[in-house]
Amino acid sequence: MQYWINHNGVQAGPVSLDEMKEMGLTSRAYVWCEGLSDWVKITQMPELQGYYEMISEPAAQQQPVPEQQAVNSGQVITGQPYQPQPAQPQYAQPQAAATDEPCPPTNLVWAIISTVLCCIPTGIVAIIYALKVTNKYREGDIEGAKRASETGAWWCIATIILGIIVQPFMSILPALMMSAG
Repeated sequence: MQYWINHNGVQAGPVSLDEMKEMGLTSRAYVWCEGLSDWVKITQMPELQGYYEMISEPAAQQQPVPEQQAVNSGQVITGQPYQPQPAQPQYAQPQAAATDEPCPPTNLVWAIISTVLCCIPTGIVAIIYALKVTNKYREGDIEGAKRASETGAWWCIATIILGIIVQPFMSILPALMMSAG
């Protein structure tokens, strides 16, 4: 079993029992492990007897004064003793699949240029697919990244073609409106 330790305001973990012996813990240390709802003093864990040294604690430290302020994770809480929070284990971020295959092209630059110069609605779709490429690659979904890259490229092409078709009408339309009015 692995434990997380809070001793003298310093949190460490996960640590094994062998590592705990070397830490020089005292009876003031707090411990948290899977299955506990909150941190407990190391003295409250019978299986950890011998992994810390007993020190006497003055009675004033054991019972908080009602108006005493305690600091808990950077927040000031009035009238409560310091209650350390469990250090949650760090989870690894998803990594790209272990492959020598490079990330497919995102086409993000083309998507942005075609959006600005040609047609905004279809260009936005191209940008969305361009952004999906890197995310899928980082998740290890190489095939998904390739599909997103190809789809994004097609949306860029469609945006440029639509812009070429629509732009002349957009130029002529104001002239027609002026002559009709």
